[in-house]
Amino acid sequence: MKIGAEDFTALVKGEKTIAPFIEMDPLAGTYSVFGVRTASNPDYMVRAVYEMYEANLNRKLAVKAVRKLYRSVGAGAVGLHKFLKKLGMDPKPEEFLLLVFSLQHQQGWGAPFELVEAGEKRIVIRTRHTFESEVLKDWNRAVCGIHQGWIEGILTAVTGKSWYCLETSCHAKGDPYCEFVCDQVMPSWKFKAEAVVRGESAITEFIEHKPLEGKISLIDEPVVMMPRFIFTSMTQSLKRTMGEAPAGGVNYRAYMDMGKENVEHYKKMGIFDPRTLSDMAFAFYSQMGWFHLVSEAWDEATKTKTITLSHTVESESFGVTGKNTCFCTAGLLAGIIEGSFGIRVQAREVACKSKGDEHCVFTITNKP
Repeated sequence: MKIGAEDFTALVKGEKTIAPFIEMDPLAGTYSVFGVRTASNPDYMVRAVYEMYEANLNRKLAVKAVRKLYRSVGAGAVGLHKFLKKLGMDPKPEEFLLLVFSLQHQQGWGAPFELVEAGEKRIVIRTRHTFESEVLKDWNRAVCGIHQGWIEGILTAVTGKSWYCLETSCHAKGDPYCEFVCDQVMPSWKFKAEAVVRGESAITEFIEHKPLEGKISLIDEPVVMMPRFIFTSMTQSLKRTMGEAPAGGVNYRAYMDMGKENVEHYKKMGIFDPRTLSDMAFAFYSQMGWFHLVSEAWDEATKTKTITLSHTVESESFGVTGKNTCFCTAGLLAGIIEGSFGIRVQAREVACKSKGDEHCVFTITNKP
């Protein structure tokens, strides 16, 4: 059934629904709306997508991952936007957003949306519930990653500007509405990196992997994946060449320099607060599998920072050896602190899983 500008106007006003424009052929296995092939989305499929991400992240980050996935779905709405312009219609971003969700929600994606606020750089919309807030009500938290991604993708596609959407209340956690605050933001790695530090994003959002080209990048910087045995191989080679103590010293110094260089890279993003710089480095190395931070403590009397890690790449690689093994990690931590705070420090491993201790513990003190 052909659709025209008057039909879209009637849809926006609520005078029509999409029912006359739905075509279904069960025997052919096709379902179309406005002549565009689509499909039903049973509850278990949405839950499966969320639980797939939850298995490797956590529920909070799983929602973020789904948001990233559905940005591309939202970006696809640019086709409808161009079609409306051909019909002589030129809706404002907020009007187009409400139209898209009116069409989607009439196909079962939740309750109708209402506009709360609209400006050039901020749009606020809300609905009584979304499809995912019904499906994932037992998560008892804000879960509408599908809609957040959709909104960001739609607004970015039709305005040519970057948008960030935050769900400020959610039906799934008992709120009366699912409300979305959409802000136009400048694309900035600083903004994204700080979200990782706060635990609101995972670095997996920013990894671009092209395995057939042999390329991986993280925040636009080339990176490589290394197996853990690289550390044992490298250390054993150095030991054979120069002895155990000198080998530990070389590893310490090399990774200290690497920690400093890493912090300098973050400064180029426009981040200069020392605490943010060190927290960012710890968060990124942890999420890349180098170690896992258990706690940080500061002793004012002795000016000593104690960092406790559940494991390190070396302790996992070497296993139980009866001695400290984490020279690379000690150097890395020292370099991060030196680069972030602009002071000279010495890092020392005082407990190690390779020695049989529960954790790998490092003390970091100022050099005289």
